Amino acid sequence: MAGGAVGRPRKNSPRRRGSTAREEILDASAELFTKQGFATTSTHQIADAVGIRQASLYYHFPSKTEIFLTLLSSTMEPSTQLADLFGESSDSPELRLWALTASEARLLLSTRWNVGRLYQLPTAASEEFATYHEQRANLRQIFKDIATEIVGADDPRADLPFHIALSVVEMRPNDGVAPFPLKEDSLPTLAIMLADAALAVLGAALPEDRVARTIELINSLEK
Repeated sequence: MAGGAVGRPRKNSPRRRGSTAREEILDASAELFTKQGFATTSTHQIADAVGIRQASLYYHFPSKTEIFLTLLSSTMEPSTQLADLFGESSDSPELRLWALTASEARLLLSTRWNVGRLYQLPTAASEEFATYHEQRANLRQIFKDIATEIVGADDPRADLPFHIALSVVEMRPNDGVAPFPLKEDSLPTLAIMLADAALAVLGAALPEDRVARTIELINSLEK
């Protein structure tokens, strides 16, 4: 057999954003899942959208379910990592809650496709995505625990900041353009507004250094 470069066969030239085949597959999947749903999207459609053969897709992901879970987890893991970083800091609960809310909103505004919509699909509630359910429940509890430090254990408002952070899903388009690509020196205006709202609903004061400190924390994780 003649020698040559080994790689995934392409049906045509690359047509997706991404520096790797895996990133291209996730980009195509995010568009298809958010626009037409999980059940009605096939691996053949995903492969075609990327410009690869269907068999090549399975080299990177064993199933459509794994692609979906990867997209879901990508919206939760950075905020969980940020929360872990809080354990090493002396920041006030107000600053921590503000940073967590702003960080989650920032992340959901940074993607080309509105992947937060995937939370709303009936498929996301199925048992096969138990890993995601655990991640989401853990992040929700982190939000609530910090809010409880501010308002007390019996205050029902402690549940609100998590939902305020995720409300950004309803406030951004799904047109293939990231509303606010990730930046090292600034936060989206909408993320700041939602983080302010998360503290306002608790009757908490806004830390003066909230934006600068949050950027510092995020950058320490992304380096």
